[in-house]
Amino acid sequence: MRKRWWIAGGVPGLVLLAGVAYFQRPRPGGASHSQSPATAASGYVDPALCATCHPKIAQTYKFTGMARSFYRPSAENTIGLPHQSQPYYHKASDSYFSIFERQGRFYQRRYQIGFDGKETNIIEKEIDFVMGSGNHVRAYLNRTSRNTLVELPLAWYSENGGYWAMNAGYDRPDHPGFRRTITYQCMFCHNGVPEIPSTGGDPVVEPVFTGRMPEGIDCQRCHGPGAKHVTVAQTAGTTREEIRGAIVDPARLSPEREMEVCLQCHLETTSYRLPNAIVRYERGPFSYRPGEPLGDFVFHFDSVPANEKFEIAGQGYRLRRSACFRMSAGRLRCTTCHNPHDIPRGETAAQHYNQVCRQCHGAALNQLVAAGRHTQSTECVACHMPKRRTDDAVHVVMTDHYIQRRRPAGDLLAPLVERRETNENSYRGQVVPYYPQPFPTGAESDLYLAMAQVSQNSNLKQGIAQLMT
Repeated sequence: MRKRWWIAGGVPGLVLLAGVAYFQRPRPGGASHSQSPATAASGYVDPALCATCHPKIAQTYKFTGMARSFYRPSAENTIGLPHQSQPYYHKASDSYFSIFERQGRFYQRRYQIGFDGKETNIIEKEIDFVMGSGNHVRAYLNRTSRNTLVELPLAWYSENGGYWAMNAGYDRPDHPGFRRTITYQCMFCHNGVPEIPSTGGDPVVEPVFTGRMPEGIDCQRCHGPGAKHVTVAQTAGTTREEIRGAIVDPARLSPEREMEVCLQCHLETTSYRLPNAIVRYERGPFSYRPGEPLGDFVFHFDSVPANEKFEIAGQGYRLRRSACFRMSAGRLRCTTCHNPHDIPRGETAAQHYNQVCRQCHGAALNQLVAAGRHTQSTECVACHMPKRRTDDAVHVVMTDHYIQRRRPAGDLLAPLVERRETNENSYRGQVVPYYPQPFPTGAESDLYLAMAQVSQNSNLKQGIAQLMT
């Protein structure tokens, strides 16, 4: 939830405005760069319609993490509540937190103990939404009177059967409290496409969610808007191919376009200051459509040297550096291991992922075992893609998608202290293009690259010089 996509401040105003003015200028023929978010969101339908024709897929998909990514709280999905009688104590801010139910509604409460031994500095906010499937973490959101969303400080983590701790970025005395705004970029990767005001494409406008709020990533995030598909399917005399042609089937895309359907949310190079990506200025925050080149929507950037930290949203970034991926010539993709419509469970999951590895490495593995150069263990993933604690969200343990020849040394699950990023310890160096590869050439791309140098103060000297040329 910490993606930084939009062009930010931090450089002399005239230089930055000169860059922004370039992006706002009319296209040849008088067309504007700007795109109404309302127009960008057109063509979406109620995802429940998908289940009428695809009931089996809908039944299995609802158990996936994507389907359970965003929802309203209830007694069934809000588990392990820290009650007021046993609140969670946050030592750094000397504050107590609890979650409780009142007349069927859920609330998060914060208080401190005053000099008189009584509760003071009390804040209570209703939990209107839960963000996160619970596979790793659940964050709790409050909807304000302005229709903005605010992340509440206390979160639930799934490790070791589940426990309560502060959200990432909150484990310090001066944490943001009940003020951290959920941006359009947070929502882009954690939910379906919401209804937002026509000004939603402006990066300096407050993120407001005015209308329909989806509950979970639905079919259309991977298959594109479904209105045309539904209309064609309901029209008498249409052929099977016409119906299929009215919706995006990622399996029928090129390997690059197929993988980009996943990379739209799983290609974060870093959650720390860089920036990791900049959405193209003419694009609305929810305007990406599966099947189009991801580079037409967003440019991704990296540090020098490349980021070595293991971070929560970098599955695609880590996979792409693996020799298995680089040598596969497009054959190894996210869907090689993952069925987006279903998830393997229990022992079946381990067997499934290990068998995928053996499809390419089975014969070589047998030879290595026979020669005594490899153990007889069939647990490929446990050694070569082990679970690790993420560096940026220190209460989360996830599978590392960087396929390495040898398991990294040390205790990969050892507790980590949250790193507080400041102006003094944040990255200061060159920002380089990461995706798409090759990076486009030309004046417009050069300007995006220059903006990436300065937008979070990573490389001001070079970036300002580039902006002034």
